[in-house]
Amino acid sequence: MKHSFSLAAALAACLAAQPVSANDFLNNLAKQAVGTAVQSLANQATAKPAAIPAAPAAARAPYVRAGSTPQRMRLEDGTVFYADYIVDYWSRPDADTRGSTPDTDALGYIRPVSGQWSGVRKQPEYAALQRKLERIIGRVLEQPALVNIRGASLTWIPSFGYENGGPIPASMSLIAYPITLGDKDTQRFPDGTYHTPGEGPVLRITVNNPEEIGSRVSSGSYKGMTVLRYGYMFVISNTERPIHVDDGHGRKVVNPDLLDKSRPRSDIQFMTVYVGAAGPTMSNLTHKRVEPTSNAGRLFGTLYNTDWCAILEEANAVR
Repeated sequence: MKHSFSLAAALAACLAAQPVSANDFLNNLAKQAVGTAVQSLANQATAKPAAIPAAPAAARAPYVRAGSTPQRMRLEDGTVFYADYIVDYWSRPDADTRGSTPDTDALGYIRPVSGQWSGVRKQPEYAALQRKLERIIGRVLEQPALVNIRGASLTWIPSFGYENGGPIPASMSLIAYPITLGDKDTQRFPDGTYHTPGEGPVLRITVNNPEEIGSRVSSGSYKGMTVLRYGYMFVISNTERPIHVDDGHGRKVVNPDLLDKSRPRSDIQFMTVYVGAAGPTMSNLTHKRVEPTSNAGRLFGTLYNTDWCAILEEANAVR
């Protein structure tokens, strides 16, 4: 079912009321379950979409499919990073950002995030946290996989969560909608970018929300971040407090004192990041059949190649 951008506020309010249930991609890989994708948004068509030529074949760098004995990145517990080839692709300074078909090479519309906040409140601590989160959003959109994006349009859904007087929780979900030029509902905007209504994979970022960690336990570390399973979620800490503690029965649980209520409520004490996408995408990822320049490939590339620790440090310094 197609939706209009007028539903943005309603969807954001729903996200504020309860956590988004999209599974991160390695959760889907570990469990081979069908993940959920966030459905949403689109403006009324301003003009009929026009086909655009695909990038010349010589200009496109091919991606490497799996061989008979592919080498894989592994975490400290031996778990495989199935997106290793996407990490490699977007790590290259000369990575080709063009798509291989008219649909995947069409310039994508990026919806401005201003005015999209749900649960906005007038207290100064909320305004301070919003400024920090908008800095994170800006830095994410500067990542090579997302700059001048092709083949997908991008929409942020930011929201504040419920709190009880302590640090303010919040979330930001970036949805990458695939572009289909032949779809009658595809919009072409005056700047030559496109948006096709539907659904797509999600890059989800949360701050100050221990419930987001759930029952996940550590699989090791990656680039200074704690990696949690089931499913891989990056946790970027801005606290000396441990994420997990022993429950007295030899089991690790989320630290009930993870958040320090003596700190300013707008401080980001920790942040989580993961990608959620549909089941077929996860299966294709294990066989290296997700193109790095696809909408899902761009989110995976952003997840793995972004310096989240530096972004969190910069954002939390914003006043």
